[in-house]
Amino acid sequence: MKRILLTIASCFVLMSQSVSAQNDDRLFPYPEPPQDMTNLYERCNYLVYKFWDQCDIKSAFSKKAKLNAAFSDWLSFMPYASADTVYLAIDNFHNSFKKSGDIALNVAKMAEAWLYSDTARFRSDELYGKFVDAAVANKKIPAAERQHFEQHKRILDNSSVGKVVPDIKLTLADGSQTSFFADSANYTLLFIYENDCLDCSFARVRLSADMVLNQLNDAGIVRVVSLYAGEPDAEFSAAVTAFPEKWINVASPETATYFDMRLKPAIYYLDKDHRIIGKELSVDNILNAFRSLIK
Repeated sequence: MKRILLTIASCFVLMSQSVSAQNDDRLFPYPEPPQDMTNLYERCNYLVYKFWDQCDIKSAFSKKAKLNAAFSDWLSFMPYASADTVYLAIDNFHNSFKKSGDIALNVAKMAEAWLYSDTARFRSDELYGKFVDAAVANKKIPAAERQHFEQHKRILDNSSVGKVVPDIKLTLADGSQTSFFADSANYTLLFIYENDCLDCSFARVRLSADMVLNQLNDAGIVRVVSLYAGEPDAEFSAAVTAFPEKWINVASPETATYFDMRLKPAIYYLDKDHRIIGKELSVDNILNAFRSLIK
């Protein structure tokens, strides 16, 4: 609860700074909600929707550092606004420069930096997806540049919460083929790792040693799919001999094409329909959740 209150308080501070202190460091005057609009939700809706009203977006790109700062401020209000308002504001923003491939590309890159990169301050697949969709659809952006965002769209479409994982071909250690849809359980823990990843090794050891997870796995309630993001070669076959026998140990060189692997290991939690209900999970959170299943 404290974390939520602190976050809301910081938002009020930012709003106060943004709408009242029109200083020389700001690229353009930010919108100022009406004084009788005192509700945080309403004020953030107003700020998100009208944020760019006083900005000449074409000339703004001559001051990229200030534009980048303004873009960050705009994003900071979005968690406190309605989804419909946010989506409409993003659409309106893109419509203001859709005929300029150069601006559209730069906006997509800013969105990637703030929302999707390893150092993203406002990490959000949902918000980044709106900017990715716009970049992919904008034929003014050179095809070679669009391919980068097309790859991100493919990953978001297949590995965001609420999405069904792709039924890609998976290779077992004995060389036989299977897929995600070949079998199912009430829940699936999908553990994606790479070779020579120490964090992956530590996480795998903790998961394999956990008595509760082993109990759920033995009972068929939770199946564990250990997916190596690489070729199913001899090294893979030798390595998985040390993994739990009841895990489904597979490999696919296509893994990084479809799954978000910004965090390693990449851990996903799926329901019985292979739909993602959790991602970017820590081992501690996973094991605590499993303990609640047996209570």
